[in-house]
Amino acid sequence: MSYFVTILLPGSGHAPVGGFKVAYQYANGLVARGHHVTIVHPALLFRDTRMTEMPRKFIRYLQRKVDGSYRPNRWFNIDARVRAEWVPSLHPRYIPNGDVVIATAWQTAEWLGIYPAEKGKKACLVYDFEHYMSASPALKERIGLALTQPMKAIATSPAVAGMLTACGADVTAYIPNGVDLDIFLTERSFSDPERDSVGFPTRREPFKGTKDAIRALSMVGEKFTGDLRFWSFGGSRPSYVPAWIEYYKRPSDKELRQLYNRTLVFAVPSHYEGWGLPGAEAMACGAVLASTDNGGVRAYARHGCNALLSPPGNAEALAANILQLLNDSTLRMRLAQQGHSDIREFTWPKAIDSMEQFIEELCGGKQERPGALHGPSVAAS
Repeated sequence: MSYFVTILLPGSGHAPVGGFKVAYQYANGLVARGHHVTIVHPALLFRDTRMTEMPRKFIRYLQRKVDGSYRPNRWFNIDARVRAEWVPSLHPRYIPNGDVVIATAWQTAEWLGIYPAEKGKKACLVYDFEHYMSASPALKERIGLALTQPMKAIATSPAVAGMLTACGADVTAYIPNGVDLDIFLTERSFSDPERDSVGFPTRREPFKGTKDAIRALSMVGEKFTGDLRFWSFGGSRPSYVPAWIEYYKRPSDKELRQLYNRTLVFAVPSHYEGWGLPGAEAMACGAVLASTDNGGVRAYARHGCNALLSPPGNAEALAANILQLLNDSTLRMRLAQQGHSDIREFTWPKAIDSMEQFIEELCGGKQERPGALHGPSVAAS
């Protein structure tokens, strides 16, 4: 059976974003199995965008329409069989008809309520935990309304499942993310002397805890007596990242793998995470994870078993865990080996199996419609 699947993203894919990466992985996996997938990137995300913002949004729409920069060509390879579109908004007129339409963020889920039946069965792949937990009461209410409307909700971690339950939504399926184990793998042994650094992701959102990581590593640098490098990666380097931290702007997956393989301890300082791809990728490359207990990390990390976890927002506790791992090679080796073994259970083929089963059950095992087309789209790529 072959299905027509539409995936709604919350914007342009020009810059690396974990949620976009997950959507692209599903798109590639589903088309490889014979399904028809359209990924829709909107220039205008919110249904209630103010009219004063329209001119700027329209100019950006035209710019990316002409140069194709909405595609993730610089950081992710989309299968040529995936239909990627850049549209003015997620209004129904720009959405192809199909069997299933899958929102991937609460903002995209808001649009599902006005879609007619021919757009497909409605579902949402939910990983909004960090946005929900850090939102104002008014925004929390809005997110909750978006996630509790008539649709099928897919939780990506136990933390997300708990958030959905707190909102009053039914969790239809639990499908944890995968890790691309063909890319993120060990190139050095766990005890290789070339592993000489501590790394962490830099993100601008306050709930990502980047400043906590910098404070923690400053404490580590003061107390650790051996040679040690510190590095981070992300978008443009923020002014508050000190010079003693090596910084890599939007590294490729290959470059990230090399960095992870030079890493003894990888720190994740987030206050909240829906899942957390960098920590999982680092574990797959043989680094030990020292993370805050940010919710999403519990999908794959267990304190004292395959990682060390500390309270969110507590730079001192994060620093203490990093120092413990650096000073205790026996503990570090044990956790690194167990973490590497455990994270290999989170494969993309397994996640795509689950997504394919979810789609089939949602559609009632419906056969491909004879002569089915994607339907009209005025903004086809």
